[in-house]
Parts: sequence; C-alpha cells; structure tokens
Amino acid sequence: MSAEQQQIAERIATGNDGRMYATEPDRLRRLVRYELAREDRLSQPELRQAGVGLIALGEYAEAQRVLAAAVDRAATPRQRVAALVNLGDAHRYPGDLAEAEPLYEQAIEIARAESPNTLHFALQHYGKHLIDARRPHHAVEILTEVLAMRRKIGDPALITSTQEALSAARAAVGQRTI
Repeated sequence: MSAEQQQIAERIATGNDGRMYATEPDRLRRLVRYELAREDRLSQPELRQAGVGLIALGEYAEAQRVLAAAVDRAATPRQRVAALVNLGDAHRYPGDLAEAEPLYEQAIEIARAESPNTLHFALQHYGKHLIDARRPHHAVEILTEVLAMRRKIGDPALITSTQEALSAARAAVGQRTI
C-alpha cells in the first residue's frame, strides 16, 4: 500500500450503520484529489482506494466513475472482485439499489469461481445491500454464511463487522440479535 493509500484508509471509518464515512473530510478530500490529479498513472489498487475515499466523502457520481475505471483496470480476479464490490457500494449508498445488485452478484460469481478468499468480502457487502433492499430474510441467510466463513478465518474485526450486519438484518425481520 502506497503512503497515499494508507493515508486515505486512515481517514475512513465505518459507522454503526455499517457505512464508511470520512473522519477528516477536508484532509481526505485533499488526499483523494491529489491522487486523482495523476489518475492515468495510478495503479489499480491506488485508483480503487481513491474511489473508496470518494464514497466516504459522499461524492457518489465521481466514485462510480473512478471505480468503474478500477474495474476496467483490474488485472486479477481479486482486484476485480474488490472493485466491483466498491462500485456496488458507490451505487448502494445513494440508494441506486437496482444498479448495485448486479455488481455484487458479478463479484460473488467471480469470487466463487476464481478468488475464493474474497468470497466473504463480496457476500458481506451483498448482505448489507439486501438489508437496504428490504430483503432482510435473505440478508440473514447470506450474513450467517459469511459469519461462518469469517469465524474460520479467525479475524476478530471481520467477525465483529459481520455480527453487526447480521444483527441489523435480524432486527429488520424482528429476530433476536446477536
């Protein structure tokens, strides 16, 4: 991860609603603009990180443009899955769920076929999408699967993130939360 990517990542947090936000919006905006000033020379991961920064800033149209370019530049299945998921988020956050869903589905398909270690990531974001799409029963199914995967991985932060999403999905269907 480049120094700029790291600085962008450090200024993005996840709120109680499971969405990314900028912890230092002005600083993040400057970092993202600095990166995008040399967009044609950015590596795919750098471009994707700038797009994620735009999502956290709420600049969804620009995030969609940048992340579509990151999808096009993806050289590996892992890069393609990550960029598709982030592009899905760039559509989901402002409420364009019809555009987001096929992006998540494509990411899941690629992950299942070519990049199984990214499947939990793709399914997690799809589960959050299903909550937003008012399909919480399906979200509970998906997120329960993700929780099992992440428990096998053993990363406490990933497990906690999924437990929070699963609790939100269960609350949406009136089930006991975890």
